[in-house]
Amino acid sequence: MPRTAAISRVVPAVVLASCWLAGAAAAPQAGQGPPQQPPRDTSAQPAVPPPTSRITGRVVAADTGRPVKRARVLISAAELGGGRGALTDDNGVFDFTELPAGRYTVNVSKSGFVALSYGQRRPLQAGTPLQLGDGQQLKGVDFQLPRGSVIAGRVFDEDGEPMPGVNVSVQRYQYMQGDRRLVQAGGGQTDDKGQFRVWGLMPGDYYVSATARAFNLGPGPGGFMGRGMFGGRGGFGGPVNDGEPVAYAPTYFPGVESVDQAKPVTLGLSQEVSDVAFGLLLVRTSRLTGHVSNSDGTPASSGNVLLLPETSTARGQIGTRYGGRLQWDGRFTISNVPPGRYVLQARGGDGAVAAFAALPLTVTGGDVPEMTVILQPGATISGTVVFPPTSQAPDYSQVRLAAPSLEQTIGGPVQSKVNSDGTFTIEGVQAGPHLIRPQNQVRGWVLKSVMAGARDVTDTPFDVRSGQNLANVVVTFTDKVTQVTGTLTNAQGAPVTEYTVLAFPTDSSLWRAQSRHIMTARPDQTGKYTMRGLPAGDYYVATVDPSEQGEWFEPAYLDQQRPGASHLTLAEGDAKTLDFKVR
Repeated sequence: MPRTAAISRVVPAVVLASCWLAGAAAAPQAGQGPPQQPPRDTSAQPAVPPPTSRITGRVVAADTGRPVKRARVLISAAELGGGRGALTDDNGVFDFTELPAGRYTVNVSKSGFVALSYGQRRPLQAGTPLQLGDGQQLKGVDFQLPRGSVIAGRVFDEDGEPMPGVNVSVQRYQYMQGDRRLVQAGGGQTDDKGQFRVWGLMPGDYYVSATARAFNLGPGPGGFMGRGMFGGRGGFGGPVNDGEPVAYAPTYFPGVESVDQAKPVTLGLSQEVSDVAFGLLLVRTSRLTGHVSNSDGTPASSGNVLLLPETSTARGQIGTRYGGRLQWDGRFTISNVPPGRYVLQARGGDGAVAAFAALPLTVTGGDVPEMTVILQPGATISGTVVFPPTSQAPDYSQVRLAAPSLEQTIGGPVQSKVNSDGTFTIEGVQAGPHLIRPQNQVRGWVLKSVMAGARDVTDTPFDVRSGQNLANVVVTFTDKVTQVTGTLTNAQGAPVTEYTVLAFPTDSSLWRAQSRHIMTARPDQTGKYTMRGLPAGDYYVATVDPSEQGEWFEPAYLDQQRPGASHLTLAEGDAKTLDFKVR
């Protein structure tokens, strides 16, 4: 098996330390003190000794081998609520003591370096978990941190002059909630020479875009912000001869208007690419005005509007967004919009339930006629959460439910607490396809089914309409949790940790993002893996070596794994063992 440098992105952890302060009470004067309380008998409450397990290691720079001091190290496990963090000392050493037994992940990061998970071999790939037993001392958990890669270049205007103060964004594709999306990886701003430098990047393919901070370049020759009015010849001015406003549109390298036409910049490990130079596109801009009203015709006095490029509502795309808050009378104005196809989304909150609107829009230059946007109230989903009567049900207040949309919407999914009697109400759900999912893990319990009347919508997206009241939804949990365990070993019986165990359903209609039936597990340092919570059903199980986390939600990827996969059938509460010999 080829080995590559271990690389990953990890959000830096902020380590908080808390201390308990005990105030000493003043001794009461004679005759003024409270009556003495009899001492409590604590003989039946023996002190619990602290755990004695330990994880220690060292962090060095991959290029020089020198210790990396003050690197941030974060460990996490189910048995260690909130995780624990520390900084490496002058020798690059970290040491976590008094740890409970459990399955741990260890992450390291420092500014200027690529963050790592222990055992990680590729960007955006999971690392190797560490199984820690009672009293066990895990030593030699060492890291070699590679320095981050760099993209540098220059942004200029239509005449080749430098553009100062331009915001530069570096983006890459990454799986988020099962969908492959273009996400922000870094950014910067051009200096007086139009130069930029974005550092600390992991290897991979990136798309670079630039956006001028001031869009409007004037209504005509000699007009507001014409040439020389802002920053001299290198400023934002541009030739305008027909009285219509122009602006520098958000532009992708090598000087194109959309990411579909953009050229990726490929970075290797600790590599610097410094020749990314391109000019901003000067285009005619439009001004959008209109008013937003409620369904009864009254002005929407609160809320916001958002103008999204049409491609940003499709899977895997993003783009520059325009918009703002509504005025008291429901009016809105969006200025300096480049030509393109957009979707105008609006959300208002005058009533008890949020209301929404979405309108397709094509902008070709020049002012857009006054728009009228009518909000429609969101849907309401209500019902009951059910736990088996023969089991000890958890506190209902621990459960949170949501109805996530399968389309891009304005704002995130609305959550709902579950009442003490098991009822719930999710209000303000935007029209479109949705699922119902728990938003937090209830220890020892998993989702079993979601029924909307006689219809099973557990894993089938259902459409809700504006203003609809979908009642009598029953969300059932079960404590009969499935479990699949096993080992990964080579021909000599030695543990293999580099692979991922993937389980996916034989029913290809369930091969989609956010599917409960697609699950992965990484083996620990002993080659053992555990997979808990798969719904009952028929599965393929295979060992895979994905390029990045989330790749397994792609139907084409799953189809490639079928020929060599093992077959497994799980009933509710089953515990099965499946071992793999990896060549």
